[in-house]
Amino acid sequence: PKNAMMNKMGYESIDAVLKKGAHAYSPMEFEEIAEAENALVLDTREAQRFAKGFIPNSINIGLDGQFANWVGALITDLKQSILLVTDSDKEEETVTRLARVGYDHTLGYLKGGFESWVNSGKEIDTITSISAEEFALKSKKGKINVIDVRKSSEYEAEHIQNVVNKPLDFINDWINTLDRKDTFYIHCAGGYRSMITASILKARGFENLVDIDGGFNTLSKTDLPKTVFVCPSSLK
Repeated sequence: PKNAMMNKMGYESIDAVLKKGAHAYSPMEFEEIAEAENALVLDTREAQRFAKGFIPNSINIGLDGQFANWVGALITDLKQSILLVTDSDKEEETVTRLARVGYDHTLGYLKGGFESWVNSGKEIDTITSISAEEFALKSKKGKINVIDVRKSSEYEAEHIQNVVNKPLDFINDWINTLDRKDTFYIHCAGGYRSMITASILKARGFENLVDIDGGFNTLSKTDLPKTVFVCPSSLK
């Protein structure tokens, strides 16, 4: 299905989309266009690099993971105007990969990447990220809110005890059930989906978020009590 859109659009219009998306904007231009066009700022850098600093209200969907799937699941409007923050030399690849799944309203990208935003002195945001070991110590000191954003099948197979499952796929259904004043610790399997989740929550006004680096893969190596592993094939 990912190539169906390419075939439908034809290569000529992919060229047109690339041309439109190949605009490099200075931080000031980038900010002005984001506001004028009500554009979504999509940051495709690796999760932990995103956590250390990003443009306020930008959403992180890393190019090195299930990029097309998550863009498709989370950006529901194909006509959404998008501005990109990417690693250097990844701008064209990102515009192309978005176009292949039907998003052909990429307006351009931040010239010089996130570094140029920092150098221009503009406001940045961060997300706290801690190791599984740090989390294990914290969780022994008292009750904390933990969200496992993996699919329900992954969660049912094995999870950390007393952790609730709120799959990223359904974030729009559960986001309004959370209290924005609370602190939430978020994990997935390896750290990719938890950062997508944290960036969305942050953009929607949640301030107290902590990402667990390495996700369940690292949490399962700590001494935190886990549920007994159930082979996924037996979970019909």
